[in-house]
Amino acid sequence: MFKLGLRRSLQTSRRRLISSPRISNNFNAGIGGFARYNSSSSGNEIKTELTPLEELKNQASNASELTSDQIGYLDSIGFAQGYGPTALIERLLEYSHVYTGLPWWATIIVTTFAVRSVMFPLYIKSSINAAKMTKVKPELDAIMKDLREAESPQEQMTAANNRKKLMKEHDIHMTHQMFPILQLPIAYGFFQALRKMANHPVESFPTQGYAWFQDLSQVDPYCGLQILTAAIVVGMVRMGGETGAANMNPLMKKIMTYAPIASIFITKELSAAVVLYFAANSIFSFVQAFILRNKRFRKIARMPALVSPASNPNAPKQPATVSEWWKDMNKNMNSNVEKKMSESNNKLAAIHRRKNESSSGFIKKH
Repeated sequence: MFKLGLRRSLQTSRRRLISSPRISNNFNAGIGGFARYNSSSSGNEIKTELTPLEELKNQASNASELTSDQIGYLDSIGFAQGYGPTALIERLLEYSHVYTGLPWWATIIVTTFAVRSVMFPLYIKSSINAAKMTKVKPELDAIMKDLREAESPQEQMTAANNRKKLMKEHDIHMTHQMFPILQLPIAYGFFQALRKMANHPVESFPTQGYAWFQDLSQVDPYCGLQILTAAIVVGMVRMGGETGAANMNPLMKKIMTYAPIASIFITKELSAAVVLYFAANSIFSFVQAFILRNKRFRKIARMPALVSPASNPNAPKQPATVSEWWKDMNKNMNSNVEKKMSESNNKLAAIHRRKNESSSGFIKKH
């Protein structure tokens, strides 16, 4: 009975609390507030339109307060991140632009010259090696001919040893001839970095050009940079390439003469910033070739003098046209096929001869 009375007392107290005006108002207000802030049908608090794409772009462009004259600007717009060739060149361009205070067109030229100057000692080594190879070209051509015409592994090994001995005597290193190839990843980094910076475009790129290419983010309207680059490259090839000591056959010289002219039409849609790098790089290569061909500089740098390759009457004639090169290539291919077939026939004949000679003692297995 005591439990029953206590239960009824509690129920009566709860009904009194709920029926109280003050408690009822607070309870209803809480329920209404909960419904208001959690309802999905309210149109005042929830937007019914998506933010326009142009507005998002404007918000993203205004997200950073840095300018192109401050370190970290390229990183704030998504560039110069990582350690690949492109990112490294982007950082180098930014540092040069900020610390020198030069406009972007001058920054591109100065940075290109600085990078090529660091690589200049490698071209000196390559030029020294090319001059040494020129002196022994007749002997080297004869050994290479023996190596191509060798009919047995013993003959090939003998020719290869002679070639190795000749190079060791004259301190020739074929790896030094590969040094100019190290420029390829750097050139790729410049190309990609400037292409991306022009497409963004980076702040001040449209206004910090020069002469007729005021907007670095747009194409050169007169193709003047392309024509300048092509003319300089042709002159550099005529001088002996970037090392100043390259010996090109007539066909290669023709190809290297016409290729820059064709590049005018290939690069005419690239931004002025990219083509400006091509022009600056070709100017440095031309000056470098001129220096490496200078007798006084070669004497100061203790480089061997440049000499013309000695004529070898037994050396095969170099093709001067594409048709001659094609004929020589087909002739060499047919000669190699005939050589391989002759070697196979000789091996088969030797096998049959050994079997016939040992037929009396030959045990046939089943």
